[in-house]
Amino acid sequence: MRVSSLMLCAACTWIVACGPAPGPGVPPTPDVAGNIDLAQAEQYFREFDAMCEEDGGRLWGVSFCGPIVIVDPATRAAVGNRPDTQGVLTGHEGVFVGTLPEEMGIANTAVEWAGTRWTMLIWWSLGGEAPARRRLMAHEAFHRVQPELGLDVFGEMNAHLASTDGRFWMQMEWNALQRALLMNGEARRGAVRDAQRFRAARHARFPEAAGREIPLELFEGLAEYSGMRLAGYTDERVVDAVKAKRESETGFVRSFAYVSGPLYGYLLDGSSDDWRGGVTSATDLGSVLAEVLDIDDAAADEAQRRAVAYDGDALRLAETEREREQSERRAVWRAALVDGPVLRVDLTAVSSGSFDPNAVFPFDEGQTVYTFRKLIAEWGVLTVEDGAILEDDGAGRAFVSLSGAVEDFSSGDGWTLKLAEGWSVAPAVRAGDVEVRED
Repeated sequence: MRVSSLMLCAACTWIVACGPAPGPGVPPTPDVAGNIDLAQAEQYFREFDAMCEEDGGRLWGVSFCGPIVIVDPATRAAVGNRPDTQGVLTGHEGVFVGTLPEEMGIANTAVEWAGTRWTMLIWWSLGGEAPARRRLMAHEAFHRVQPELGLDVFGEMNAHLASTDGRFWMQMEWNALQRALLMNGEARRGAVRDAQRFRAARHARFPEAAGREIPLELFEGLAEYSGMRLAGYTDERVVDAVKAKRESETGFVRSFAYVSGPLYGYLLDGSSDDWRGGVTSATDLGSVLAEVLDIDDAAADEAQRRAVAYDGDALRLAETEREREQSERRAVWRAALVDGPVLRVDLTAVSSGSFDPNAVFPFDEGQTVYTFRKLIAEWGVLTVEDGAILEDDGAGRAFVSLSGAVEDFSSGDGWTLKLAEGWSVAPAVRAGDVEVRED
């Protein structure tokens, strides 16, 4: 993903961890750096090079081959496939070893470090089956070259996808696209028409939806599509992969594109040879597919009737129950993060961080709750794991509950705080609250 003034967003896998690091450029043993097996890392580098060389730049007109750095979150040890331009990494047995600075977030992402733009990969995320590993590596490599393609776009939060109607019509669209990808001819075209009806129904219900969805559909959706394409996924494997992704989802507001992108990308591949050449930062993939298949009669007023053919009744019941549970959850968050005593930190001082796109929940206007989050700032590092943090962009503040907080406020229920030198925790204006201040 990308580094911004506020956050480092993670794609596919997310980590918030800090710990003692080995000395710069010196692995603890000749064969490992932190917990990274250097021979295994080199094998992954070769595996990636073979994959992107086979593509030869055909998919997007640029080569995905380039700098890769594998990072061990527990020790911050870093292993690159080539030297950096500032001499931070030291050559060792065909790879280059060093230590990631404390102020940098760790994620599967694209990142600028030591004068080089890298594809960053978390060590433990590379285990498992080779196709999934190659998909992940190619996904993140796409993010590294994304600026060259003019597709380095990232828009607003898709808060409508936390609502019952937004979630319902998005899943209806996916159901139809999955069916279409397993069909041919007129049957495929009919299923795509239904997907467009469901898309139109969502956009009619939420007029701002199209503008908000497109940037993420391009940013993450095309990255996930590219990862699957370079890894050699068939249409059937794409459907299996998005089904598995959907089963593990807890929220769609920042993660829906990981499903939509591959489905639209593969359907477009089956219908057009040159669609990628016309993609811009404003392209609506759904509209492109409808145009390619000559679909112009997918009116939203047919959506409700057609939803029955895609398990719409059962899904509507499930989403209604989910909304009841979410309402109870929001009430708990309000009691803890708004009404109760909190630790306050300054968001404007945050330089980087990471989060799980599946654990992002719109709260009130301009406010978001994250249940897996890391903030790296001038004042230190705040890590939330299996807890909750409320971020208010308008106020430039973030809040965690003081429930379970220890005396020095270095931790509480679900969070830890590591202060930078020269900063401390002091009473805030509201009675019972505390805040991080510079001494």
